[in-house]
Amino acid sequence: MLNGWAGKLSRFWECFTLASFSFSGNEVIAILAAETENQRKVLPKAVRRIASRITLYYVSAVLILGLTVSCNDPLLMRQEARDPIRNYPGGFVIMAKRAGIPGLPDLINAIQILAAISVGTVNIYVAVWILDGIGLILS
Repeated sequence: MLNGWAGKLSRFWECFTLASFSFSGNEVIAILAAETENQRKVLPKAVRRIASRITLYYVSAVLILGLTVSCNDPLLMRQEARDPIRNYPGGFVIMAKRAGIPGLPDLINAIQILAAISVGTVNIYVAVWILDGIGLILS
């Protein structure tokens, strides 16, 4: 574990990258707007719904995890990545383990993997769409 300004900088960078990846994705609305038929009617409604859903999901997740997982939980007290015993499973998996419901931690992990694959496919689609647009501009 780094100490001093290097440790503070590395922890800030870790938090910054996690937060930036967590809040990215709203730009997909603007990119997909070109494929929408009734843009003036559909897009404002979609933007309002997505903003409210993201806010609801994040606030709900923080509230649920804050109520069910103790801040003194030993699984949260893992050291940095170079520690050989570090195996942080995530807040929802810790919650499911502490609830004692068999199979639920595995189901949560499967849902998280499926969500990561879904985000990856959307990002590939957006990248191809942008590259196609750049190709049209350059040709």
